[in-house]
Amino acid sequence: MSVFSTGMTHRSFHWQISALCFVLGLLLAAASQTTSQISRSGSAPNRAGFAYGSSVQVAARKAMEYEAEIKKKNEYIAELESKVSKGTSAASMLNEELQKLRFFAGVTDAVGPGVQVTLMDSRKAPVAPIDQFQQKNLIHDVDIANVVNELKAAGAEAIAVNGQRVVATTAVRCVGPVVHVNGVPAAPPYVVTAIGDMHTLYNALNMQNGVLDELRRYDPAMVKIEKKPKLVLAAFAGSTQPRWARPRTDAVPRKDEE
Repeated sequence: MSVFSTGMTHRSFHWQISALCFVLGLLLAAASQTTSQISRSGSAPNRAGFAYGSSVQVAARKAMEYEAEIKKKNEYIAELESKVSKGTSAASMLNEELQKLRFFAGVTDAVGPGVQVTLMDSRKAPVAPIDQFQQKNLIHDVDIANVVNELKAAGAEAIAVNGQRVVATTAVRCVGPVVHVNGVPAAPPYVVTAIGDMHTLYNALNMQNGVLDELRRYDPAMVKIEKKPKLVLAAFAGSTQPRWARPRTDAVPRKDEE
């Protein structure tokens, strides 16, 4: 074997190694992109195929600490309000209005009839490529948000998701593969409770081509709706202190003065 043929053999071997590394790089990039898309599409803790670190446990522990602190402050506020209500009739009327506002703000417990909606991941594995890509066998943040919005439109007076009271600042969104409600991680099954006219709420969620039809078409077991004669919804446990918005104090001009 000549020196030239040996050199050509070595060069051919180097090209093969380079081509193999290039193909492996493409496969790794595709796998990373797929993992990123799955994470952004949203799911909940303890679902197969997802890896979770300690950040979820840390966030949950901090949320519990904040809730305990806020609960103490709310109890103190309730004590002060009780003292005010024992004063003059004007103070009593003001306290009554304050209690109504606190109720509609979601910072007091609510009791009444309504519906309970349970959303569960399907046990059916997706077969069609589009179903696999969209993970139609899983409940996503948009599914929960759609149910909440439909209940609001149907006249629900108090709503909670997995025990988290829905208020004006409530967000239902995916943080990586985990669904968060009010910043608190939530795990399936997702239970949405709503107080209002139970028949109206029930019919609104069961409308043809409604917000739950797509889930039911994939797997009817993913949705369960029950009428409840009595529901108890805990008060919102998050912060109610505004950072940027303030009540308007200047005079608001009337239409005939504009």
